[in-house]
Amino acid sequence: MNKYKGKTIIVVGHSMGGALAVRTMEQIEKSEEDSELKKAIRALVVIDVVEETAMEALPYMENFVKNRPSDFPDLRSVVRYGIVTG
Repeated sequence: MNKYKGKTIIVVGHSMGGALAVRTMEQIEKSEEDSELKKAIRALVVIDVVEETAMEALPYMENFVKNRPSDFPDLRSVVRYGIVTG
């Protein structure tokens, strides 16, 4: 697939998103071999914060992950979902 040829992708995650970003990169490393997607990824940035509010949110994270869509038809839908759900 040439969809990613000549592109630069930086994967960024914060807190639980950081864990998801790392897992995503692991999956790409294992399954994408020499794909254009893998070649396009230039950086992984994980921003983690240890604070009381993050610890208080943990019980709600499982429910949040279970209720999110498993896939999206296009990038516009991903962005719209992120904006609407905060």
